[in-house]
Amino acid sequence: VRFRAKQWYQRRVRGATLEQREEDGPGGTQRTYPTSNKRNPVDWDRVEAEVEKEDAEEKKEGDQALNELFQKIYADGNEDTKRAMIKSFQESGGTVLSTNWDEIGAKKTDVKPPDGMEYKKWNE
Repeated sequence: VRFRAKQWYQRRVRGATLEQREEDGPGGTQRTYPTSNKRNPVDWDRVEAEVEKEDAEEKKEGDQALNELFQKIYADGNEDTKRAMIKSFQESGGTVLSTNWDEIGAKKTDVKPPDGMEYKKWNE
């Protein structure tokens, strides 16, 4: 009885897998997920695509939007722009961010705290 069940399982499962691979094409791009809902299985690839689309369409606000802008400027910038951004941010303790290498490369960047704030070193 066990031998027959094993044969049935191999024919049924492996056969379906081979047929499914043939339908998918040479790359076998179709992903399958285990589910207990046999009548209306969820297409998780479609759900994932919808969530990613919503995230892309979502308008960012506040610090998140500003951070995304700086990341875009850095990613799209040339080597001088990247170098200026890194040098100005590090030398100023995070209070200045410049993209002009001619200005930043010539001298040390001074700390410029926001209005109403006072700069103190960490050991003071």
